[in-house]
Amino acid sequence: MGFLRVSDNGRYFTRDGAPFFWMGDTIWPAVSRYSIAELEYYFAKRKEQGFTVAHIMLPWTVFDGSESSRDASTPPDDVPLWIDGDPSKPNEAYFDKLDEVIKLAADNGILLTVLPNGGGSGSCVDYKKIITAENAGAYGSWLGRRYKNEPNIAWVNGFDLPPWMYEDVTRAFNEGLMREDNNHLIFFHPCGGTSSNHFHSESWLAANFIQTWSDHGSVRGMIASDYNRKPAKPVVHAEGAYEAGTEYPSAPITSQLVREQAYNSYLSGASHTYGHNDLWRKTPFWRDALGSYGARQMKILKDIFAPLEWWRLTPDDTMVGPMFKRCHAAARADGGFAVIYFAHRTTATIDVSGLGGGASGVWIDPQTGESSDGGTFSGAEHLTTTPARMDDAVLLLEAK
Repeated sequence: MGFLRVSDNGRYFTRDGAPFFWMGDTIWPAVSRYSIAELEYYFAKRKEQGFTVAHIMLPWTVFDGSESSRDASTPPDDVPLWIDGDPSKPNEAYFDKLDEVIKLAADNGILLTVLPNGGGSGSCVDYKKIITAENAGAYGSWLGRRYKNEPNIAWVNGFDLPPWMYEDVTRAFNEGLMREDNNHLIFFHPCGGTSSNHFHSESWLAANFIQTWSDHGSVRGMIASDYNRKPAKPVVHAEGAYEAGTEYPSAPITSQLVREQAYNSYLSGASHTYGHNDLWRKTPFWRDALGSYGARQMKILKDIFAPLEWWRLTPDDTMVGPMFKRCHAAARADGGFAVIYFAHRTTATIDVSGLGGGASGVWIDPQTGESSDGGTFSGAEHLTTTPARMDDAVLLLEAK
């Protein structure tokens, strides 16, 4: 399994020369809060569900670097991430655990994106000055030396803060990392908004990450803004609202809402990362969360896209009349096929003139995966109604 790469046109990722379908999951405290036995169960389940990426974080919750890294078979003694709370002195015992996690992920065909500098609204750079411009370079160099030949990871800079905060730490870490490691892609994970508004033109930034949190209505617009930047870079909706999340003004975060986030992402030209509240927090219900409605429906989404040449899709909301705000479409540039997502039951005007003027359709229920004949479509103003039995619906169109 080779290193993750960016396609020649800058629109998607590749691996071993083939298009790589990024369907992410979030398990931030994998190393610090989950045992190896628990992670064996986790990765096997996510492999079964078709996930291809897992986002993890190294510093977690405790501000002095003494995050727990315990296995179920060992006493509950904390294993520090850094010696004496100093990032320039990584603790080998902690990274031995990370090595095991990387191997587990690889064995299940799942790429790890690793956030070495923590989150928690900048807990390690702002709340506590643990990672600084003075020690970040040494930390980055150590990581680069240790992992430069490990193909199953990508690096994610950032601190769960806006990208213009602690830019000196960002640059120091990158410089140290890239002194030793030129094999891996590097991303930046922002706290709300997008990495592009500060770093898009930086050569080290391989793709633009977006976090919308609870602002579900902004997914399409934020992705479109990044998709149209020059030079072209892949876009990843890396953190939206977590299924069953409790902290959102718009709660409850239902499986329908996480489905809509995901389809909006892929049809807007981006990749997407799903997440569940009980997994990223590691609540007592994390095992149950692995089988949540949202997670199962991500598999259905992948089963829809995988047989298609999805990397040839281009966002094209002109296929749906302008009054239908929660309907999004993408079509192949040569007009061979198109995918339209309807976030609710509706009657809409569909324009298939770009598909040679006519197409055959298939309806798919994104909750169950069940499909039915969608009939034929023609012209620029074809009126269609989503099936009554579907709360939201996917329409596949193939040129006749």
